[in-house]
Amino acid sequence: MKNSLKKILLNLFLLISSSVISLAQEKVTMMNGNIFFVNVGDSVGDQVKMIDPESKKNEVVDIEKSRIFSILYKSGREVFIYKQDTLSEDNFLAVEEMRSYIAGAHDANARYSSPLAFWGSFGIGAASGVVLPAWLSPIGAGVGAFLLGSNWIKINRSHISDPKYLKDPNYLSGYENAARQSRVQNVIKGAVIGVLIGAVSRYTLLDN
Repeated sequence: MKNSLKKILLNLFLLISSSVISLAQEKVTMMNGNIFFVNVGDSVGDQVKMIDPESKKNEVVDIEKSRIFSILYKSGREVFIYKQDTLSEDNFLAVEEMRSYIAGAHDANARYSSPLAFWGSFGIGAASGVVLPAWLSPIGAGVGAFLLGSNWIKINRSHISDPKYLKDPNYLSGYENAARQSRVQNVIKGAVIGVLIGAVSRYTLLDN
């Protein structure tokens, strides 16, 4: 009972602490769906100065505005860096449509995983490394990886942060694109590791 109470109090403390930290910084929403709470400086020109969100050294870096959707300042004012351009292939969506797209990408980045794609490509890569000649095994693994990476993405309802997004085509598109990128990365990793292990196993067996 005491341990459960301690655990609840600890979780509550961490939640309050993270909320306080978030309120003390600006919320930066990236075009790829990532969200950072950082200190933002000068935003004049084509770049925005901020504390590097991916470093623990508190280094100031310049981030291209093209990578940023919006900045929510501590005052509560949100500044949209993203601008709609109906003639562009990337920025043709309206601001609120792009917000939905980014929400989909954010949910996919946070919750989507594809372990079966990794292990499937690993198995194909390993088999190619063992069975096929060294110069041909990457091709065999590449074909298998392509088939696994191009599979249809199924959206898990539990991954959706808000039920209103279920029928939002922009959200669904953002989720699917981010999830596919994640799957492709896992497939490539699995195939490369599999080929290497398969090739090593093949030559070990031949030597024996």
